[in-house]
Parts: sequence; structure tokens; C-alpha cells
Amino acid sequence: MEQESGETGGVRNLPSSFGNSFASLDEYLEHLRRYAGPVDQPWYRQIGPGEYELVTTMTPRPPRQVCTREQLMREFGFSR
Repeated sequence: MEQESGETGGVRNLPSSFGNSFASLDEYLEHLRRYAGPVDQPWYRQIGPGEYELVTTMTPRPPRQVCTREQLMREFGFSR
């Protein structure tokens, strides 16, 4: 997945970002929860310290996917 860092240091071109850029993983995950989830797009729910579960409404439901914070930071291009 290819992302770009904006001039302000935010990460752009993320899935379901709706044209926004994000300064941190937390900011992006909150955006997904608030705006992507309600329109049936995937988002991540925190299930423990540093652990997140992919939430999707796809049918049939894919196997459970759990990621660490570090994995998500790498996948989405965040350095902090």
C-alpha cells in the first residue's frame, strides 16, 4: 500500500480517508471508526493494549484479523 506524507507531516492517500491526511495512527483509526464504519467500510477496533481487530460487514465474514499497533503503523506509513 502506497501512502504519501503531506507537507504538514500527515499521511495521505489512506483507505477510506475521504481525502483527509492524518498526523497519527490514532487520528486515522478514530476517523475510520467514526466515518468509514457507518458506511460499511472496514475499520479497526482496539481489543487490548496495542492490539486491534479488523471490523468488517462483509458476507461471508472473513477470518478474524488481529494486528498489533506496530503492524498498523508500518502498513499505513506512520512513524509515530
